[in-house]
Amino acid sequence: MNKQCLLFCTLLLAGFGAGAQTKGHKAPKEPGEQALRIDTTAVSILDRMSAMISSMNACTYSVHANYDIPSHYLGVVKHSDEQKVFLKGGNKLLIESNGDKGTRSYIYNGTTFDYLSRDKNQYGELTVPAKTMDMIDSLNKVYGVEFPASDFFYPTFVDDIVAESRTLIYLGITQVNGKDCFHIAGASKNKTYQFWISDDAYTLPMKMVIVYTQREMNPQYEETLTDWQINPDLPDALFSFTPPPGARKIKLIASTTMK
Repeated sequence: MNKQCLLFCTLLLAGFGAGAQTKGHKAPKEPGEQALRIDTTAVSILDRMSAMISSMNACTYSVHANYDIPSHYLGVVKHSDEQKVFLKGGNKLLIESNGDKGTRSYIYNGTTFDYLSRDKNQYGELTVPAKTMDMIDSLNKVYGVEFPASDFFYPTFVDDIVAESRTLIYLGITQVNGKDCFHIAGASKNKTYQFWISDDAYTLPMKMVIVYTQREMNPQYEETLTDWQINPDLPDALFSFTPPPGARKIKLIASTTMK
């Protein structure tokens, strides 16, 4: 999931009516469906955020993620993970993760993807596509690997949101960790979502909440993004992997190994 800049007050006051759409984005309607409410202000804010991300050559950020796992005996059970993400160019990625799923590292250098379980001192390696977003798509589909905040980095992020939304609305200014943010909410056929985007010159994502309304018990996923650094100097060596002493190499099995 990349774009740029500050949204002025005059823009925030414009085009807040129901059914309005931003030029360049098309939101299809299903037969018999009521008119969509696609707010031009919400789309403009997301466009500027995406432009900012697209303009970056490198970045780092931290993610605190909370997610629900349904249980027939307990209802939904809350879990959490902490991640530190390092991105460089279109083909380098490092994620350090610690939480209920264990302590793990994911390292991608444009050719290979390495997975390290620090708890079990075991690792696996895969040959993957040569672009970060293609690699993320491939590993998510085959191995179920979830990459924190990756949705925001897709070039088609805004188009995808507009296309699937039945409603997408700008709700006003609220705060996340003491920072003023644009608050945007939307709903599609099978989920609702909210985004908090920083109200400053960078227009970066600060928080996201998704509720899966068509799944049993309506599980939620929530992530808060902090410690953004834009275009830091990240050495290529950061994205190279050397197994730790005594680590055992394992074969990564589709849909199970890296969850």
